[in-house]
Amino acid sequence: MLQIKHFLFFVLFVVVHSNDYCQPKLCTNGQRVSAHIGCKNDGKFVAGNCPNDAQMVNMSPERKNLFLKIHNRLRDRFARGSVPNYKSAAKMPMLKWDNELARLAEYNVRTCNFAHDQCRATKACPYAGQNLGQMLSSPDYLAPEYVIKNITREWFLEYQWANQARTDYFMAGSGKDGKQIGHFTAFVHEKSDKVGCAVAKLTNRQFDMKQYLVACNYCYTNMQKEKIYTTGKPCSQCQSKKCDTTYKSLCDANEKVDPIPDIFKQRRRT
Repeated sequence: MLQIKHFLFFVLFVVVHSNDYCQPKLCTNGQRVSAHIGCKNDGKFVAGNCPNDAQMVNMSPERKNLFLKIHNRLRDRFARGSVPNYKSAAKMPMLKWDNELARLAEYNVRTCNFAHDQCRATKACPYAGQNLGQMLSSPDYLAPEYVIKNITREWFLEYQWANQARTDYFMAGSGKDGKQIGHFTAFVHEKSDKVGCAVAKLTNRQFDMKQYLVACNYCYTNMQKEKIYTTGKPCSQCQSKKCDTTYKSLCDANEKVDPIPDIFKQRRRT
């Protein structure tokens, strides 16, 4: 069976103040207001853009847990220092499912476009990030679980094109040989403790192939000139100084994260 995969990631530059989705100040950098994916969104597939067979893949408890398990297992592996050329992480939180981020991810895939929305901020996650992936196959659909596993792991595998220096000081487009690293850095960012994902399937009319669209929204995104994570002994800088009992190199589920860019934290201290 023929399979084709593509991926997109998002770097956020805007300042967010609220989760009232249609408020002009919600998604702005002070000069330009971006559209929030949730503003006046009726939660339906976009008419005229989506084929008649477009449908959401049911996000059952088992599929939510699959997304979480893959993310947390790989974050745990990374935090442990088991990924070549990277130091261990001192305060990597465990990801928990967030229904609001998942609903906004659903709005993205319901556009039937493999493209980032401009803004997906929430009150809890004012600088929310986003990873996208798609898989096309012919003549039949692939199993949803296969798609979830494959796309999610491919995001993480971008670590091959980054290194410690690129995670100590993130710059968009800084991967080896110009390759993407933003999916990976969003995947392991220490300021993300929440994730919500959605999956849609449809017939791609351009290629006459079966298509899956996958979106995962994270509580934080890649910020220019910021570090992705703090190096050190696993859990040594967690608030409780304790690791999770399942993911033994991640902070436990009670860890609190402040998903605010460093530059604004510095301003608060002055």
